Amino acid sequence: MIAWDTFNTIAHVRVSAGRCRPVPALRTGFAAFRVRITTGLASVVWGAVWWLVYREPKRMRMANAAEVEHIRGGGGLVDLEDAPPPRKIPSWSDFAAVLANRKLWGIYLGQFCLTSTLWFFLTWFPTYLVEYRGMDYIQSGLLVSLPYVAAVAGVLLSGFASDALVRRGASLGLARKGPITVGLLLSTAMIGANFTDSTAWVIAFLCIAFFGNGFASITWSLVSALAPRRLIGSTGGVFNFIGNLSSIATPIVIGLLVSETSFAPGFVYITAVTVVGILSYTLLVGRVERQPDPEEDAGRADAASA
Repeated sequence: MIAWDTFNTIAHVRVSAGRCRPVPALRTGFAAFRVRITTGLASVVWGAVWWLVYREPKRMRMANAAEVEHIRGGGGLVDLEDAPPPRKIPSWSDFAAVLANRKLWGIYLGQFCLTSTLWFFLTWFPTYLVEYRGMDYIQSGLLVSLPYVAAVAGVLLSGFASDALVRRGASLGLARKGPITVGLLLSTAMIGANFTDSTAWVIAFLCIAFFGNGFASITWSLVSALAPRRLIGSTGGVFNFIGNLSSIATPIVIGLLVSETSFAPGFVYITAVTVVGILSYTLLVGRVERQPDPEEDAGRADAASA
Protein backbone atom coordinates (compact mmCIF):
# COMPACT_ATOMS: atom_id res chain seq x y z
CA MET A 1 0.00 0.00 0.00
CA ILE A 2 2.89 2.40 0.64
CA ALA A 3 4.08 1.83 -2.94
CA TRP A 4 0.59 2.60 -4.27
CA ASP A 5 0.41 5.73 -2.13
CA THR A 6 3.77 6.93 -3.44
CA PHE A 7 2.32 6.69 -6.95
CA ASN A 8 -0.89 8.41 -5.89
CA THR A 9 1.00 11.16 -4.06
CA ILE A 10 2.95 11.98 -7.22
CA ALA A 11 -0.36 12.20 -9.09
CA HIS A 12 -1.82 14.57 -6.48
CA VAL A 13 1.31 16.74 -6.51
CA ARG A 14 1.16 16.93 -10.30
CA VAL A 15 -2.52 17.94 -10.24
CA SER A 16 -2.03 20.46 -7.44
CA ALA A 17 0.86 22.04 -9.32
CA GLY A 18 -1.48 22.68 -12.20
CA ARG A 19 -4.13 24.32 -10.03
CA CYS A 20 -1.98 26.47 -7.76
CA ARG A 21 0.47 29.32 -8.10
CA PRO A 22 3.65 27.70 -9.53
CA VAL A 23 2.25 27.15 -13.03
CA PRO A 24 0.83 30.68 -13.42
CA ALA A 25 4.23 31.93 -12.25
CA LEU A 26 5.95 29.87 -14.93
CA ARG A 27 3.61 31.30 -17.52
CA THR A 28 4.97 34.80 -16.91
CA GLY A 29 8.34 33.68 -18.32
CA PHE A 30 7.30 30.95 -20.73
CA ALA A 31 4.54 30.49 -23.20
CA ALA A 32 1.76 28.23 -22.00
CA PHE A 33 2.63 25.60 -24.60
CA ARG A 34 6.18 25.37 -23.20
CA VAL A 35 4.78 24.59 -19.77
CA ARG A 36 2.67 21.83 -21.29
CA ILE A 37 5.64 20.45 -23.22
CA THR A 38 7.79 20.45 -20.09
CA THR A 39 5.24 18.61 -17.96
CA GLY A 40 4.48 16.23 -20.83
CA LEU A 41 8.17 15.38 -21.32
CA ALA A 42 8.47 14.71 -17.59
CA SER A 43 5.70 12.14 -17.92
CA VAL A 44 7.46 10.52 -20.90
CA VAL A 45 10.74 10.29 -18.97
CA TRP A 46 8.97 8.75 -15.98
CA GLY A 47 7.24 6.25 -18.27
CA ALA A 48 10.59 5.24 -19.79
CA VAL A 49 12.12 4.74 -16.34
CA TRP A 50 9.16 2.60 -15.29
CA TRP A 51 9.44 0.48 -18.45
CA LEU A 52 13.14 -0.15 -17.90
CA VAL A 53 13.05 -0.75 -14.14
CA TYR A 54 9.74 -2.40 -13.27
CA ARG A 55 9.43 -6.17 -13.28
CA GLU A 56 7.01 -8.65 -11.73
CA PRO A 57 7.69 -9.00 -7.97
CA LYS A 58 9.50 -12.36 -8.27
CA ARG A 59 11.87 -10.88 -10.86
CA MET A 60 12.61 -7.61 -9.13
CA ARG A 61 16.20 -7.55 -7.90
CA MET A 62 15.19 -5.33 -4.98
CA ALA A 63 12.46 -7.73 -3.77
CA ASN A 64 13.58 -10.67 -1.62
CA ALA A 65 11.69 -13.91 -1.01
CA ALA A 66 10.14 -12.64 2.23
CA GLU A 67 8.72 -9.58 0.46
CA VAL A 68 7.29 -11.71 -2.34
CA GLU A 69 5.61 -13.97 0.22
CA HIS A 70 4.26 -10.90 1.99
CA ILE A 71 2.69 -9.74 -1.28
CA ARG A 72 1.25 -13.21 -1.90
CA GLY A 73 -0.12 -13.36 1.64
CA GLY A 74 -1.93 -10.07 1.09
CA GLY A 75 -3.73 -11.44 -1.97
CA GLY A 76 -1.26 -10.29 -4.63
CA LEU A 77 -0.90 -12.41 -7.77
CA VAL A 78 2.87 -12.93 -7.88
CA ASP A 79 2.85 -16.06 -10.05
CA LEU A 80 1.15 -14.70 -13.15
CA GLU A 81 4.25 -15.08 -15.32
CA ASP A 82 4.82 -18.65 -14.14
CA ALA A 83 1.19 -19.72 -14.52
CA PRO A 84 -0.59 -17.08 -16.58
CA PRO A 85 -4.34 -17.33 -17.06
CA PRO A 86 -5.34 -18.61 -20.49
CA ARG A 87 -5.20 -15.90 -23.12
CA LYS A 88 -8.31 -15.24 -25.16
CA ILE A 89 -9.90 -12.42 -27.08
CA PRO A 90 -12.04 -10.31 -24.72
CA SER A 91 -15.69 -11.11 -25.17
CA TRP A 92 -19.01 -9.59 -24.20
CA SER A 93 -19.39 -12.34 -21.63
CA ASP A 94 -16.25 -11.08 -19.90
CA PHE A 95 -17.70 -7.59 -19.59
CA ALA A 96 -21.00 -9.08 -18.48
CA ALA A 97 -19.12 -10.88 -15.71
CA VAL A 98 -17.54 -7.69 -14.36
CA LEU A 99 -20.77 -5.72 -14.76
CA ALA A 100 -23.06 -8.23 -13.04
CA ASN A 101 -21.11 -8.55 -9.80
CA ARG A 102 -22.52 -6.75 -6.75
CA LYS A 103 -19.19 -6.33 -4.96
CA LEU A 104 -17.55 -4.89 -8.07
CA TRP A 105 -20.42 -2.43 -8.47
CA GLY A 106 -19.69 -1.36 -4.91
CA ILE A 107 -16.20 -0.22 -5.88
CA TYR A 108 -17.37 1.25 -9.19
CA LEU A 109 -19.95 3.47 -7.50
CA GLY A 110 -17.58 4.20 -4.64
CA GLN A 111 -14.94 5.42 -7.08
CA PHE A 112 -17.46 7.68 -8.82
CA CYS A 113 -18.36 9.20 -5.47
CA LEU A 114 -14.73 9.58 -4.38
CA THR A 115 -13.59 11.28 -7.57
CA SER A 116 -16.59 13.63 -7.50
CA THR A 117 -14.89 15.46 -4.63
CA LEU A 118 -11.65 15.60 -6.60
CA TRP A 119 -13.38 17.11 -9.60
CA PHE A 120 -15.09 19.71 -7.44
CA PHE A 121 -11.64 20.91 -6.37
CA LEU A 122 -10.30 20.80 -9.91
CA THR A 123 -13.18 22.73 -11.47
CA TRP A 124 -15.36 24.76 -9.11
CA PHE A 125 -13.20 25.45 -6.06
CA PRO A 126 -11.20 28.40 -7.50
CA THR A 127 -14.40 29.86 -8.94
CA TYR A 128 -16.09 29.51 -5.56
CA LEU A 129 -13.34 31.48 -3.80
CA VAL A 130 -13.29 34.28 -6.38
CA GLU A 131 -16.98 34.68 -7.22
CA TYR A 132 -18.66 33.64 -3.97
CA ARG A 133 -16.00 34.69 -1.44
CA GLY A 134 -14.91 37.86 -3.20
CA MET A 135 -11.20 37.08 -3.41
CA ASP A 136 -8.87 38.06 -6.21
CA TYR A 137 -6.92 35.43 -8.12
CA ILE A 138 -3.68 36.05 -6.21
CA GLN A 139 -5.39 35.49 -2.85
CA SER A 140 -7.31 32.47 -4.13
CA GLY A 141 -4.16 30.95 -5.64
CA LEU A 142 -2.56 30.61 -2.22
CA LEU A 143 -5.72 29.35 -0.54
CA VAL A 144 -6.43 26.86 -3.33
CA SER A 145 -3.09 25.21 -2.61
CA LEU A 146 -3.91 24.42 1.03
CA PRO A 147 -6.48 21.66 0.43
CA TYR A 148 -4.09 20.02 -2.05
CA VAL A 149 -1.35 19.96 0.58
CA ALA A 150 -3.84 18.33 2.93
CA ALA A 151 -4.79 15.81 0.23
CA VAL A 152 -1.15 14.81 -0.33
CA ALA A 153 -0.76 14.24 3.41
CA GLY A 154 -3.92 12.12 3.41
CA VAL A 155 -2.68 10.00 0.51
CA LEU A 156 0.58 9.18 2.30
CA LEU A 157 -0.99 8.50 5.67
CA SER A 158 -3.62 6.14 4.28
CA GLY A 159 -0.99 3.76 2.94
CA PHE A 160 0.90 3.67 6.23
CA ALA A 161 -2.37 3.21 8.15
CA SER A 162 -3.52 0.35 5.91
CA ASP A 163 -0.20 -1.48 6.12
CA ALA A 164 -0.07 -0.95 9.89
CA LEU A 165 -3.49 -2.60 10.23
CA VAL A 166 -2.29 -5.59 8.20
CA ARG A 167 0.82 -5.96 10.38
CA ARG A 168 -1.36 -5.96 13.49
CA GLY A 169 -3.42 -8.84 12.15
CA ALA A 170 -6.44 -6.96 10.83
CA SER A 171 -8.39 -8.56 8.01
CA LEU A 172 -7.73 -7.41 4.45
CA GLY A 173 -11.22 -5.93 4.35
CA LEU A 174 -10.64 -3.78 7.44
CA ALA A 175 -7.16 -2.74 6.31
CA ARG A 176 -8.36 -1.61 2.88
CA LYS A 177 -11.96 -0.52 3.46
CA GLY A 178 -11.22 1.13 6.81
CA PRO A 179 -9.13 4.04 5.44
CA ILE A 180 -11.53 4.44 2.52
CA THR A 181 -14.56 4.69 4.79
CA VAL A 182 -12.83 7.02 7.27
CA GLY A 183 -11.63 9.20 4.41
CA LEU A 184 -15.10 9.49 2.91
CA LEU A 185 -16.54 10.35 6.32
CA LEU A 186 -13.98 13.15 6.65
CA SER A 187 -14.90 14.37 3.17
CA THR A 188 -18.43 15.13 4.39
CA ALA A 189 -16.88 17.99 6.41
CA MET A 190 -17.32 20.01 3.24
CA ILE A 191 -20.93 20.68 4.25
CA GLY A 192 -19.61 22.82 7.10
CA ALA A 193 -18.79 25.54 4.57
CA ASN A 194 -22.54 26.20 4.29
CA PHE A 195 -22.75 27.24 7.95
CA THR A 196 -20.03 29.87 8.25
CA ASP A 197 -19.19 33.24 6.74
CA SER A 198 -15.55 32.99 7.78
CA THR A 199 -13.16 32.32 4.92
CA ALA A 200 -10.70 30.74 7.36
CA TRP A 201 -13.31 28.24 8.50
CA VAL A 202 -14.35 27.51 4.93
CA ILE A 203 -10.76 26.68 4.01
CA ALA A 204 -10.43 24.58 7.17
CA PHE A 205 -13.54 22.54 6.31
CA LEU A 206 -12.37 22.05 2.73
CA CYS A 207 -8.87 21.05 3.87
CA ILE A 208 -10.43 18.37 6.08
CA ALA A 209 -12.61 17.23 3.18
CA PHE A 210 -9.73 16.98 0.71
CA PHE A 211 -7.49 15.32 3.31
CA GLY A 212 -10.25 12.73 3.64
CA ASN A 213 -10.43 12.37 -0.13
CA GLY A 214 -6.70 11.64 -0.21
CA PHE A 215 -6.96 9.28 2.76
CA ALA A 216 -9.65 7.30 0.89
CA SER A 217 -7.63 7.07 -2.33
CA ILE A 218 -6.40 3.48 -1.88
CA THR A 219 -9.43 2.24 -3.81
CA TRP A 220 -7.31 0.51 -6.46
CA SER A 221 -6.21 -1.95 -3.79
CA LEU A 222 -9.77 -3.29 -3.83
CA VAL A 223 -9.67 -3.77 -7.59
CA SER A 224 -6.66 -6.06 -7.22
CA ALA A 225 -8.23 -7.84 -4.25
CA LEU A 226 -11.75 -8.34 -5.68
CA ALA A 227 -11.39 -8.72 -9.45
CA PRO A 228 -11.55 -12.22 -10.96
CA ARG A 229 -7.99 -13.39 -11.59
CA ARG A 230 -8.46 -13.52 -15.38
CA LEU A 231 -10.38 -10.23 -15.58
CA ILE A 232 -8.30 -7.78 -13.53
CA GLY A 233 -7.68 -5.58 -16.58
CA SER A 234 -11.35 -5.51 -17.60
CA THR A 235 -12.40 -4.78 -14.03
CA GLY A 236 -9.87 -1.97 -13.78
CA GLY A 237 -11.11 -0.49 -17.05
CA VAL A 238 -14.74 -0.44 -15.93
CA PHE A 239 -13.64 0.92 -12.53
CA ASN A 240 -11.76 3.77 -14.20
CA PHE A 241 -14.54 4.46 -16.70
CA ILE A 242 -17.32 4.73 -14.15
CA GLY A 243 -15.14 6.62 -11.71
CA ASN A 244 -14.16 9.19 -14.31
CA LEU A 245 -17.75 9.80 -15.35
CA SER A 246 -17.67 12.13 -12.35
CA SER A 247 -15.40 14.42 -14.37
CA ILE A 248 -18.41 15.01 -16.63
CA ALA A 249 -21.17 14.92 -14.04
CA THR A 250 -19.66 17.02 -11.24
CA PRO A 251 -19.04 20.30 -13.11
CA ILE A 252 -22.39 20.11 -14.90
CA VAL A 253 -24.52 19.19 -11.88
CA ILE A 254 -22.92 21.80 -9.63
CA GLY A 255 -23.34 24.40 -12.38
CA LEU A 256 -27.05 23.58 -12.55
CA LEU A 257 -27.51 23.64 -8.78
CA VAL A 258 -25.73 26.83 -7.73
CA SER A 259 -27.15 30.29 -8.19
CA GLU A 260 -25.53 33.69 -8.59
CA THR A 261 -25.78 34.29 -4.84
CA SER A 262 -25.49 30.84 -3.23
CA PHE A 263 -23.06 27.94 -3.63
CA ALA A 264 -24.72 25.93 -0.83
CA PRO A 265 -26.48 23.42 -3.14
CA GLY A 266 -23.10 22.51 -4.64
CA PHE A 267 -21.70 21.52 -1.23
CA VAL A 268 -24.90 19.60 -0.45
CA TYR A 269 -24.54 17.65 -3.70
CA ILE A 270 -20.90 16.65 -3.10
CA THR A 271 -21.68 15.68 0.50
CA ALA A 272 -24.67 13.56 -0.57
CA VAL A 273 -22.58 11.80 -3.23
CA THR A 274 -19.92 11.09 -0.62
CA VAL A 275 -22.52 9.48 1.66
CA VAL A 276 -23.57 7.26 -1.28
CA GLY A 277 -19.92 6.24 -1.59
CA ILE A 278 -19.79 5.23 2.07
CA LEU A 279 -22.91 3.13 1.62
CA SER A 280 -21.46 1.51 -1.51
CA TYR A 281 -18.30 0.33 0.25
CA THR A 282 -20.20 -0.69 3.36
CA LEU A 283 -23.27 -2.43 1.94
CA LEU A 284 -22.31 -3.53 -1.57
CA VAL A 285 -18.66 -4.52 -1.19
CA GLY A 286 -19.01 -6.31 2.14
CA ARG A 287 -16.35 -8.98 2.74
CA VAL A 288 -13.22 -8.47 0.64
CA GLU A 289 -12.49 -11.66 -1.30
CA ARG A 290 -11.54 -12.43 -4.88
CA GLN A 291 -14.61 -12.85 -7.03
CA PRO A 292 -15.16 -16.02 -9.07
CA ASP A 293 -14.69 -16.10 -12.83
CA PRO A 294 -17.87 -17.60 -14.37
CA GLU A 295 -15.89 -19.05 -17.29
CA GLU A 296 -13.34 -20.77 -15.06
CA ASP A 297 -16.13 -22.08 -12.85
CA ALA A 298 -17.91 -23.48 -15.90
CA GLY A 299 -14.69 -25.13 -17.07
CA ARG A 300 -14.16 -26.80 -13.72
CA ALA A 301 -17.78 -28.00 -13.71
CA ASP A 302 -17.36 -29.51 -17.20
CA ALA A 303 -14.13 -31.22 -16.14
CA ALA A 304 -15.79 -32.63 -13.04
CA SER A 305 -18.72 -34.00 -15.00
CA ALA A 306 -16.54 -35.59 -17.70
